[in-house]
Amino acid sequence: MSSSWKGLEGDDLIQNLRHLLINFDPHIREAGSSDQVEEALVHMEENDENFHRYEFVRQLKRKIEEVLGPIVEDEIEKQSTSTGSVDIGQDTLVSRITDRVIHSRHYNDLSKKMKKYILEAVDYLMKNFDSEFGTGRHRDSADQLQANRQTRKTYIVSDEDESSCGSSFNQGMMWYTSHEMLENVAEKLGKTKDTQTRIEGMQTLNQNSPGDFINSDQWIRIRKNLMDVMADPDEQLSYLSQKFIVRAFTTTSQYTKEVYTLLADYLIGQFNSRRGLIPKVKNGLDVQKGEIVKLIKAFRLLNEFQQETINYWIRYPDKYLEMVLESTLSLFSIHQPGAPVGTSASLTPIHFVSLIDPKAQWFIKWMHGNYSRMKLLNLLEKYKSIVVNAVYHCLEFSANRKMPFDLMSEVSDNFSKTSVKDGSFRLYYTGAELEYSYFIHSVFLLGRLLCFTNGRKLFPIKLKDTDEPVTITKLLVALVLIVVDPSLSQGNSKSSTSRYEPGSLVTEILKNLCSSEQVCEICLYKDEITNTLLSPVSQYLDTMHRPGSEYSYFEDHHIGNETTLLHVADIVSMIASSTRGRRHLIYGEKKDIFTRTKASAAHIIAKFTRKALLGELPHEAGPAPSKAVIGAYLYICRQLYNTCEGLLVLYPYDLHSVGAIAWREANRDADNAVTPTPSDNSSDSDITTKQGKADIQVWEDTLRDNLLNFASTAKGILLLQQTGAINECMSYMYIRYEQKLQVSKCEKFGYGYMVTQVAGTAPGMVALQKTGYIKALIAELWSVMESGLSDAPLYTAKTWPVDSVDRHSHKHLVRLLNVLASFPAVYEVLSHKPLPTQDEYTFREMPETIAGFIDRLILVDSPGKIHSLFNYEHSHVFGLRVLSVMISCRDTFLLLQSQYRFQDVLLKAQGENKPSDRDDLIVDMLSVERNYVLVKSYLIGGPSERVLPPRILNEDSVYPYPLFSSFPVPRDYTPSLGGRTTLKQAFVESEDEENDLTKFLSNTKSFKADRGKTTWLERCKNILTKMIIAKSDQVKGMVIQQLLETCVPQLSKVPEECVFPLLDYTGTDSAVKAFHLSPLQTLGIKIAVRYGIHLKLIHTSADVTEKLTHLIKQCACFLQQQQKSADANIKFLQGNYPGFDWFAATVFLIFNGNIEKSWQFLYKFSTFGCSGYLWTPRLHSSVHLPSALMSSGISPLFSSTGHNIELILQIELPLVASAFRMSGYTPAQICVHWLKQCFWDYLDWQDICHYVCICIVMGIDYQVYMCVAILRHLQKRIMEHMQTQDLIIFLKETSLEGFHVSSNLRFMNELEKRYRKIVLSDMLNISKP
Repeated sequence: MSSSWKGLEGDDLIQNLRHLLINFDPHIREAGSSDQVEEALVHMEENDENFHRYEFVRQLKRKIEEVLGPIVEDEIEKQSTSTGSVDIGQDTLVSRITDRVIHSRHYNDLSKKMKKYILEAVDYLMKNFDSEFGTGRHRDSADQLQANRQTRKTYIVSDEDESSCGSSFNQGMMWYTSHEMLENVAEKLGKTKDTQTRIEGMQTLNQNSPGDFINSDQWIRIRKNLMDVMADPDEQLSYLSQKFIVRAFTTTSQYTKEVYTLLADYLIGQFNSRRGLIPKVKNGLDVQKGEIVKLIKAFRLLNEFQQETINYWIRYPDKYLEMVLESTLSLFSIHQPGAPVGTSASLTPIHFVSLIDPKAQWFIKWMHGNYSRMKLLNLLEKYKSIVVNAVYHCLEFSANRKMPFDLMSEVSDNFSKTSVKDGSFRLYYTGAELEYSYFIHSVFLLGRLLCFTNGRKLFPIKLKDTDEPVTITKLLVALVLIVVDPSLSQGNSKSSTSRYEPGSLVTEILKNLCSSEQVCEICLYKDEITNTLLSPVSQYLDTMHRPGSEYSYFEDHHIGNETTLLHVADIVSMIASSTRGRRHLIYGEKKDIFTRTKASAAHIIAKFTRKALLGELPHEAGPAPSKAVIGAYLYICRQLYNTCEGLLVLYPYDLHSVGAIAWREANRDADNAVTPTPSDNSSDSDITTKQGKADIQVWEDTLRDNLLNFASTAKGILLLQQTGAINECMSYMYIRYEQKLQVSKCEKFGYGYMVTQVAGTAPGMVALQKTGYIKALIAELWSVMESGLSDAPLYTAKTWPVDSVDRHSHKHLVRLLNVLASFPAVYEVLSHKPLPTQDEYTFREMPETIAGFIDRLILVDSPGKIHSLFNYEHSHVFGLRVLSVMISCRDTFLLLQSQYRFQDVLLKAQGENKPSDRDDLIVDMLSVERNYVLVKSYLIGGPSERVLPPRILNEDSVYPYPLFSSFPVPRDYTPSLGGRTTLKQAFVESEDEENDLTKFLSNTKSFKADRGKTTWLERCKNILTKMIIAKSDQVKGMVIQQLLETCVPQLSKVPEECVFPLLDYTGTDSAVKAFHLSPLQTLGIKIAVRYGIHLKLIHTSADVTEKLTHLIKQCACFLQQQQKSADANIKFLQGNYPGFDWFAATVFLIFNGNIEKSWQFLYKFSTFGCSGYLWTPRLHSSVHLPSALMSSGISPLFSSTGHNIELILQIELPLVASAFRMSGYTPAQICVHWLKQCFWDYLDWQDICHYVCICIVMGIDYQVYMCVAILRHLQKRIMEHMQTQDLIIFLKETSLEGFHVSSNLRFMNELEKRYRKIVLSDMLNISKP
């Protein structure tokens, strides 16, 4: 034999083919016809994972590679070197090469030889079939075999007892079953036959494939006889019948449904039999009896099939699923009307199944996929008794919990110790244990059923002997009673947390229901259920029965123990993890935000938590709850107060103060705890001491963690700062943030959002700096942009970035911008900080501060800085992008320009960026970016008042705007604004026909209230609303001046508005002239004047600058009279307001530069509550604020306006609120940014004037509604930029194009109707946080 044909001819080929057939046995066995066998062989490679390991396949592949491999390579080489083009109609390259190989001489020779050798081998195997495959018991001739081959092929399995050795094929040999043999088997299994004959019939049955018999015309007869065999008491027959079912279930063919229905029908027959085989419940279950063992084995087979068949039933026709479901429900619906333990009722199929599958996994799996769930729920309408019985057992168990010495509690404890599933062999189950297992099965079945709409449609359930049907609420109340009844969990903590303790099981079910917000709202968000659930907590607050509650069962019980309280906390925590759940706990079932009651669940939990932390719970209520319990309920409070709605409700309980007191006590305990020293003779007391110290540390961290979560809201940060624990909380957060730990068990993300919220305030920034967060942030950023501290060699080069800021550095860009988004934060880190400039820098030298970052990446103005950067262009562009976002805040721009003169640096760089032989500036990535920053910083104006150049260079077009290297900017960037000059405006408007607003204002003195119903302000508000909506272009110029001048005296008559006293101004002209303005404020005056001239609101004469300077100084002197020095070590609070007075500048421009009118307005306006929000410097270090609020360094604009914006946003625009949270940026920050600079750069002048008017005339709460309306206007774009992860950049750098007060005022009016009661009272109550 040639070595090249080794394995493919002679005896080797025969053995290889024989081995291949043997291993393909299971695939042929599943086939129902010769066509299916042929189809299976064709797809053998797809279906058999070992296909390529067979020796025949391996040798054939080797031979093909040997003969045809060189030909294929030659053809590939020819095609690759061919110079001819390929026509469109020609085949692909692969097709052409394949065609040439198939028609080659080598392929034809190989094919002919292989056919010859294989035919010889097959002929040999056919002639010697018995010796090669058979066992010697069947000796058919080759002719007979050939004839049978044309009809049908099947397999049989020889009895394992007869042949345990030999080839593997002897365990499942190929056989051709005859019709006579099928009839013979059916005859032998007949009921009239003797036992031995039936045994022989069963042995024959087990030696063949079950599919042969099921697919034959004898199956009906065989099935009937099998039913009799299975019911026969003979042990061997029982064994053989079970073996047949096991063998059938091991395949995945669709005929398994026939065997499953056979098993189900057998069990149905057993339970419907009158022979008394099924024991009574009261007698228990003795698993030593043969008939009981037989039943349990049958149910185990049934249950295992139920849990496996879900993996493949979708492959088969719908009839398969329908038969399985129908037979199952038919069996499980067998039930004698139940009664409490001790009656004469017999066991049911559910009793047996519940022992094997206590948690109803079969049902849970069947309900998982829509394919089976839909049909199962439809059939449950027909077999509703299954659901009825489950409900009955749950209600019975709940009722029996009152029994003396609680029998059910004992049962649950015993059942939890050993069960069928645990592998511990039980010989006997009591009746109580059987009923308890039925209850467990029922509660899990119902828990899954309630998760689906069609499952809930089965309710209400009408029970026998009850007048009222059982609703979902009534069922859940009964289950909740099991959780909250302390008599069911009075054991020690280990046994009470057992897998089968009733409280734990029901808690698991209720938590699963809570995992779906929609399901939870339908089922659990009911006051009756919540009141019942919180009854153990209420007992601590009031040992008497709670009024209005239907349940008074606690009168005869002790207070809820630790396990009970923890179960309740687990469930309530899951409810509070969703938005709807939180609102249910806060407002109750009606969820009405405006009719809150102190009897809601949130109030009960907060009151309990507060009293527990302070140790004020009544002693008669029982022992004080453990720290674990207090921590669990404090966590629920935290889930509520880390939202604006929750904080609004829980604020009266001072949980921030109480938590801080408890934390300080825990901190002292931790410091005073004795640290045991390790020794060889460690005693139990040492172990106890170690455990005690660890417990104290855990408790301290728990309190600190819950305090930290106050930082999730704008008002919460103020409360956290007032506790004095903000530095420790930030340190704790930084540790968890660096370790990438999730915020809590119900929140995976949120620290990024919290960092941003904290960094929006001066004290928050101080705390962040102390943790080292800023330093770590810059180090991480530098390692991405340039190089890290590590000198480890790089084996692959870093990818060269294509975008200006690539995706690797984008995340760090956003993180840095989040902490530098607000002016107070920037002022804390940069005020009076010189740049750490050096002549030379090493390559590994990285900045550690924000000033160092600015020096190295933004103000790159020396060769030393350029040469120290590995990626100069991209790193510098990154720095310029940071600068561009930072200077979107005008105060930050003024600070950076006045301290570092960055505009001069950029102008100089632009001037140097040109060829030596030309004056034109080179257009490149850096020059375009510098140009954008220079134009943006120099010009001020809304969407239509300035032109910002693009930052992207198009390949096909020239840069459309001129570059420059000195100010002022070219006129290309300043659009011509149509309008009249100041004098013309005053003259023409006096001649214009008066509108409704001017008529009303002119007749103010003659106005009389309409019988006390409509005041002047209400009338003015209505007219102003109509005018802005219908004729907004008429509400401008002199009309606005007249409105403001007329409105101030009227507002002074409203006591609610006059929050601050009107103090006499004691300043003199000399004092005003001597008042020193900071460079920042001086620069701000220049910008404001430039803006007014651009808008043609003021003249270009030099005295305008002097007038505005005088006004700013006069206001500063006036406000200085009402300031006091702050004790806090915060730079922002030291001295006068460090930013520019944008509101005073706005008023100055509104009055066309008239200093007298501007001053008189501001002076009188300072008494109103709205002045504290519109006029930011008004309350800086003010004596009118409580000391705690004043020294916090947190403006009411942030803590009140920002808080209320987020409150309304979470209710009205939840998608926008979620987008902010997912982006790690906060609505409060961007809105405070807009408001502090009076929307300069974001709105056109007319809309700015309308904003000021509506906030003064209609109420300061319109400041909140205005911001919500803007975010609503931007909703679509906010969602888009949340996806691209650049939301902060979009909001900071983009003007509010398309937004006008006139088109959004109706929406603001609607918000006023809904939220004024909450928002306005909060904002005007400035004396409290």
